[in-house]
Amino acid sequence: MILNLDEIISLKNQLSETFGIVLHLHDACGSQSFSFDEPVSEEIQNYISGYLKNLGGTAQFSQSGTRFIVK
Repeated sequence: MILNLDEIISLKNQLSETFGIVLHLHDACGSQSFSFDEPVSEEIQNYISGYLKNLGGTAQFSQSGTRFIVK
C-alpha cells in the first residue's frame, strides 16, 4: 500500500501533536518507508497501526522500533 501525501501529512501532524515526535518519509520507486529519530513506544506503534487500519493497511515495524513499512 502506498500512502498519498494527504494521508502522510495527516499522520505526521497527528504524531507531532499527540506525541511530540517527528515522522520521516523515505520514498523510492514504488515503495515507501518511514522512520523516527529514536525507537517509539508500543503505544505509538498501536496508534500508527490504528491509523493505517482505517485506510486498509497494516504497519510492519522493525525490531528496533525506529522504522516501519505499510502493507
